[in-house]
Amino acid sequence: MKVLDSLVEMVRAVHGLAGKVAQHDRDLAQQMKRASTSAALNGSEGLYAKAGKRRSRLEDAVNSARETLMALRIAGACGYLPASEAAVAMRDVDGVIAVLWVLAYRR
Repeated sequence: MKVLDSLVEMVRAVHGLAGKVAQHDRDLAQQMKRASTSAALNGSEGLYAKAGKRRSRLEDAVNSARETLMALRIAGACGYLPASEAAVAMRDVDGVIAVLWVLAYRR
């Protein structure tokens, strides 16, 4: 599924950026990594779950992706990441959030 590829790419990108962030704020870098990984794992679980568990896992994935997005915003605002890198990553994570949202709430 394409969404799984997008989730893996998000994790790869965020983990790469976390290395730069860790030079300034180790805790924020770790939180970025945890949140992005959680989004991917919950998203994958939700795609294959049934009924209520499907929505619940996808909602968890959306929330973890939103946490990832905020961590990127904070890293950019604090100057831990170049503005252009932060902007590209935030745009990509926002796209993942949109897809997960549709998967969680489509009728």
